[in-house]
Amino acid sequence: MAHIHTVRALGVLAGLGFGMQAMAEHTYILRIEGGPTQVDTSTGAVIFTLDVIGDMVLGRDAEFMMRGAFGLETFGSAVVENITWNHADWSEFNYDGGYTHDGNYAQVEYGQWEGLDWTPRDGSGIGNRIGSFQITLAQNADLSGDFRVSLVHGVRYSLSTLNIETGESYYSTPESLALEGFTTNIVPAPGSIAMVMGAGLVCTRRRRAKA
Repeated sequence: MAHIHTVRALGVLAGLGFGMQAMAEHTYILRIEGGPTQVDTSTGAVIFTLDVIGDMVLGRDAEFMMRGAFGLETFGSAVVENITWNHADWSEFNYDGGYTHDGNYAQVEYGQWEGLDWTPRDGSGIGNRIGSFQITLAQNADLSGDFRVSLVHGVRYSLSTLNIETGESYYSTPESLALEGFTTNIVPAPGSIAMVMGAGLVCTRRRRAKA
């Protein structure tokens, strides 16, 4: 059995009191929840919030989130003006890699301390929020199409959990972790739609005239 690597945020993190095992028996999920289905950036910048949820397929009742790390990438025609990260209240130690100003967000780390008389913090049960990204899209009246947000697996692992009934801890691997992203549709301004429709009518008339 392989030995687990201890996550270190800012070089100071260490688990206390519980032996951690590198088990791949759990199938983990990091998913994004929230956010609008459509975005109109024609009249100004648009700000929306996406929650990151830590979950697993089976065995949720006795599992609590302990620590992990992940990044974020965006894709699409929209211009990302800014991204910020806010961790959940249960997370006691945190490292924020920050917005990289290219539509992506550097790795964030999160977690709670554990000890001999450890009690999981409220809200840290599996299936709850790890934190939230707030994304600002710049104003652009001519944009249309999909805008996608994807999570990126942590350098070591993205989610580890502790089973309070057995005292054993587990952590995700790229193979045992499903990353579920978010997609919204950028809706062009009414004037842009009219221009596109008008151009289509002109092309149609020209084709008919040639025929």
